[in-house]
Amino acid sequence: RPKFETVLQVLEKELGGLGIGEWTKPNGGYFISFDSMDGCAKAIVAKAKEAGLVMTGAGATFPYGKDPKDSNIRIAPSYPTLQEIREAAKIFVLSVKLVSIDKLLENK
Repeated sequence: RPKFETVLQVLEKELGGLGIGEWTKPNGGYFISFDSMDGCAKAIVAKAKEAGLVMTGAGATFPYGKDPKDSNIRIAPSYPTLQEIREAAKIFVLSVKLVSIDKLLENK
């Protein structure tokens, strides 16, 4: 549970109220479901990978991994250590911000 709480705290602190993502707050299970702006999930996962963070592929919760909105990312904080989770969450939110900025500028 502390690993999930750590991820949720970072998400809320860094992304809460920005309008660039929403996420579930599970009471059980193995992952947090994060929904980015449409068309951003694959780019977020790729940006995180560039920084050394390997994640489940974008759209993994959809049949055949095909998310029609390219917005869903599964965050599974079960296996890494708590310290690794803290670092990974920081990389993830930074990736979300960078990709979202590009998307917003693209739409202007």
